Amino acid sequence: MTKKQKIQAFSVFLIILITVIFIKSHKKEEVSVSKSNESQSSNINCSQAIVEDIVPFIDFAGRINSLRKINIVSEVNGISNVLNEKFEVGESFKKGEVLIDIKDADVDLELKSIKSQFLALLVQVLPDVKMDFPSLGNKLQTYINNFTLNGKLNNFPNTTTSKERNFLSSRQVFANYYTIKALENRLDKFKIRAPFDGVVTQALIDPGSNVIIGQPLGAFIDPNNYEISTSVSISESNIIKIGDRVVISSDDLSQDVIAYIERIGSHINELTQSIDVFIKVDNANIKDGMYVTGKIQCDILENVTKIERSKLIDNNKIYLLKNDSLRLKTVDVITFQDEYAIVNGFTNNDCVVEQYRNYFYDGMSVK
Repeated sequence: MTKKQKIQAFSVFLIILITVIFIKSHKKEEVSVSKSNESQSSNINCSQAIVEDIVPFIDFAGRINSLRKINIVSEVNGISNVLNEKFEVGESFKKGEVLIDIKDADVDLELKSIKSQFLALLVQVLPDVKMDFPSLGNKLQTYINNFTLNGKLNNFPNTTTSKERNFLSSRQVFANYYTIKALENRLDKFKIRAPFDGVVTQALIDPGSNVIIGQPLGAFIDPNNYEISTSVSISESNIIKIGDRVVISSDDLSQDVIAYIERIGSHINELTQSIDVFIKVDNANIKDGMYVTGKIQCDILENVTKIERSKLIDNNKIYLLKNDSLRLKTVDVITFQDEYAIVNGFTNNDCVVEQYRNYFYDGMSVK
């Protein structure tokens, strides 16, 4: 055998030797991993599922807000005249009562001047009306007798025929009448009245001060209708409904307050993935702006199981230990509550694996 042939034979032998060593080493590694998994699988623990009826509670926090709250803003220019010096924080007003009276002497004089001219016009046309339209003439006479420059203009007598209306229109009677009415409507804005029974929560004006259009004058609320705006997760929204009982607590309250869900939003907040919930509160001790916490008491959930969220795989699967093997079970998650999930689909005989391991698979033998 030549030297070259010897070298070739040795190279082939060396390759075969390396291949045999690699195969033996790989088999040992597989055996080692297998034995490791077998050792670990023998330590798998499980706990029996408890199927029961659960009344879930949803915790929330929020602020009390009055359902009816207005910011009082001036629509005219003038000088404020706070009636009876009552426009102060904490003062109560009945619906229709004047909160603030803004005076403008020029507008008052302008109205009286136009009303005086209107009265003169009526007196001027009265004889012709009595002659051509006796019935309307009698009503117009009564209207003139009751006419006053102070106070609001009385409603004009009804006309019964087109001839009566055309006659009065030709004498500019209606034009003058509606000019006065328009000015009176403008003057109504000088008297700011309470739109409902309520309380002053902010007073930003003093008697005698100048007022301009758009100036904030104060705030007014209804102290008998309050609401809390909060939000719940999408899964939590599946177990609440309008009318659900709510228990409200606060450091500023001597005892808990009972309220009820009034409205549930239909829009999902894209950023928080939550849904708005509105809770109606009716309690004398509640104040606007108060910070509170509370619990929403949901309807009873029957034949469900409460498990740790950490046991779930992909939020809806879990491993059970059954007949010395692992079984991957899909469950119906009703809602998540903190670190727990409330689910359907278990029986009292199910044994839930305590801790998931990444080498688990469905049907894996456990001995």
